[in-house]
Amino acid sequence: MFGWLKKKSKNQSVAADLYRSIVTQSRQPDFFARLGVADTIEGRFDLILVNAFVVFRRLKQDQAGRDLAQQVFDAMFAGLDQNMREMGIGDVGILKRVRKMSESYHGRIVAYEEGLRDGDDALAAALNRNLYADTEVKPEQLAAMVRYVHLADAALATQKSEDLMKGIIAFPDAPECTPEN
Repeated sequence: MFGWLKKKSKNQSVAADLYRSIVTQSRQPDFFARLGVADTIEGRFDLILVNAFVVFRRLKQDQAGRDLAQQVFDAMFAGLDQNMREMGIGDVGILKRVRKMSESYHGRIVAYEEGLRDGDDALAAALNRNLYADTEVKPEQLAAMVRYVHLADAALATQKSEDLMKGIIAFPDAPECTPEN
């Protein structure tokens, strides 16, 4: 009779695991030290959105994943809400910031999706406009981040749905940054 409660609880646990994996990947020092992502609240938020983008892209390939994607999204914004509370931001400030973050998320997802569809120049422009908004990024760092998005998208595309539904995800390492000729 209460089977739906167990399923929801299990999916919420899996969603939390996937979100933790996104955050763990986004905290890898190479993104900041080598690829030039700003080690600021904004830079970390935008890097989480890049990694969330490739995860959501993969999850949306099947119905079970689409349902889980919404729960990962909810877990992501609950985590952001909790972080802001820990930073001492009040309820009214959190509401405004979460609304702005949600709008930012949706705009970035559209830009990254278009970037993957339209080619590396379009993806680089979207990353430069969003992830590197307040940063002087070198062309080789931007090129490496474009490679990373492609690598992550390809790696996640090959991961089994069963693993994702258990909260297991494997991201690639950040690529090397090599100067362009």
